[in-house]
Amino acid sequence: MRFTPLYNILFLLSLVLLTSCQHDIINQFNTISKDTVFVVTPPKGNTPGGTSVSDTICFNTEILPIYVSYCASAGCHDLGSHREGVVTTSYSYIMNGIRAKNVTGSKYYTIIGNGMPPKSSPQMTTAHIASIKKWIEQGALNTSCTNVCDTTVYTYSGAIQTILSNNCGGCHGTSPGSANVYIGNYASTKAYVTANKSIFLNAINYSTTITASKRMPPSGKMVDCKIIQIQKWINNGYPQ
Repeated sequence: MRFTPLYNILFLLSLVLLTSCQHDIINQFNTISKDTVFVVTPPKGNTPGGTSVSDTICFNTEILPIYVSYCASAGCHDLGSHREGVVTTSYSYIMNGIRAKNVTGSKYYTIIGNGMPPKSSPQMTTAHIASIKKWIEQGALNTSCTNVCDTTVYTYSGAIQTILSNNCGGCHGTSPGSANVYIGNYASTKAYVTANKSIFLNAINYSTTITASKRMPPSGKMVDCKIIQIQKWINNGYPQ
């Protein structure tokens, strides 16, 4: 069969377009880019005129820690247990139950408060649920952010409470807490950290002097600016 010159031109153009867009391949089930989207958000006060940070929800610092802390504890939805075939320890696993820009079609969102986490376990806060909802509405991207907080803010109410709730609340947010570690309010957090300062700092800094299982949070080391906020809070006498 002989192709016309016009056919050949169209074929070549199609080939070029296909090969040039490989980085935007869309997952046919989740309609989500397979590539990681890296977002660096300047903290408040460091932008011209002191404008606020972007409202982009970062998966690695805001969404993953919540799912790991509140859903992926041992015996539930971690890799070892994978109860009911559900695992929530990484972006790819979580996307099995999320539909980008489709909140009502995202099972791993709609089930929150309707049986999951179990009533006997610590519950996600309204702020957690709002963050997950907004992340889905923004496209449920695998955003990885590093510069996401203002290290000049390190009071408990201004920063530390949210950091601990997002990263630790699922295990240690309800008394008595996993391993009898409860850091669900200011007084208990201050008392625990004061009595176990070295252990606590080694854990959040992912120190190689302790076993991997004792490094916290389990979802991965927090970004440096959040660790700096916690260290400043401790070093400045635990301001409330």
